[in-house]
Amino acid sequence: MSKRFNNILVCLDLTEMDDFLIRYANFIVDTFSPTSVTFMHVMHPVEIPEEIRSSFPGFNEPVDQLIREELEEKAKELFNSKVDYSLVVKQGITTETIVKYSRNNKVDLTIMGKKIGYTGEGGITRKVTSLTPSSVLLITETAPYQISHIWVRMDFSKISIEALRMAQSIKENTGAKITCHNVFKLPLSYFPQQTEKQEKKLIEQMTKHGKKEYQKILKKLKLTEEEFPCEFSLDKESNEAQILYHKAVQNQADLILSGSKMKSGLTHVILDNTSEKLAGGGKSLPVLIVKDKKLSAGILESIFD
Repeated sequence: MSKRFNNILVCLDLTEMDDFLIRYANFIVDTFSPTSVTFMHVMHPVEIPEEIRSSFPGFNEPVDQLIREELEEKAKELFNSKVDYSLVVKQGITTETIVKYSRNNKVDLTIMGKKIGYTGEGGITRKVTSLTPSSVLLITETAPYQISHIWVRMDFSKISIEALRMAQSIKENTGAKITCHNVFKLPLSYFPQQTEKQEKKLIEQMTKHGKKEYQKILKKLKLTEEEFPCEFSLDKESNEAQILYHKAVQNQADLILSGSKMKSGLTHVILDNTSEKLAGGGKSLPVLIVKDKKLSAGILESIFD
């Protein structure tokens, strides 16, 4: 397997979603045989008034220890894979703590729920997805315990090639079918006025160009179009994410892969618009945001170190 999920981090938030995340971790572990799994919860610092501590002796036990015991009980009940796992409970700012842990512990895959109970309607999930150097798997409680058809976003960029390589690796473990999908726009700035016939011809030319670019990638990776087909769709309304998702659902895919094109600003990291929309709520299919780990780590070091 050219890429492996050796170190997996599962982010928990003490909601009902945790049960599904732990169960789903069983499926991931049984499928990919990682070296380690870490279940992690980040709590905000809690100060309990002394009068409450004296009235309720149970409060004398540190809150993080109480949470650890709760998660330990849940993990023993729901996580039945043979791989060793660890539980980490930390106090701090959620995003920063998760990202720092991921960097320091060489996490390969971070698993998060799309409907986790943080304030901001998934804001933490989006921030972690943007900042963490690891690839991120986003799932909802309706995600199936199977990977039989992988839908790969293909825009011929370096990171989309990495996403296809990742799909190959997953295929080796699951036997899944792989379909690539290129969503393109017409260069209307060069052809602002056109007839229906001209537009049709332009679409044909753009599709033809896309097929040539895809053939170059297949040749580079020594793959065949029969085994790795690619579909092409016109994006008229600048909504690549919706087109990708709709086509994936239509073709009964059960996992979407999108290479993340990270850009760094002066003080933050920006996830490309399509990956961010795919990572957002309202989409039931699991989405794997594939990162260039070295590039991601380099961008983060330039900002935070």
